[in-house]
Amino acid sequence: MSELGQELKTAREQKGLSLDDLQKTTKIQKRYLEAIEKGDYNQLPGEFYTRAFIKSYAESVDLDFKSLREQYPSDMPKIERQHIETRVTPPDGSENEQAPKNFAAMQYG
Repeated sequence: MSELGQELKTAREQKGLSLDDLQKTTKIQKRYLEAIEKGDYNQLPGEFYTRAFIKSYAESVDLDFKSLREQYPSDMPKIERQHIETRVTPPDGSENEQAPKNFAAMQYG
């Protein structure tokens, strides 16, 4: 069991909540809650959801997620941000023309 998982479990038990109670409160499947308590993040559906589930769990047992994140950085899955380049093609399909810089002013001005 991870230290983070143990702290979450202890807080849950101190509040007198079962995993079934927490499942109803958080809408997170019991098997995922168990995996969080064990620190077995491989059972969860990805790093983003793992962090979101931990945050929801923590808030449900009155623990501060930010403090937990700082206290247990090695137990917290890392989320890497990726830059995604997007291009917008004008409705007529032309790609060589650039939109006017002050497009809003031209339409509404």
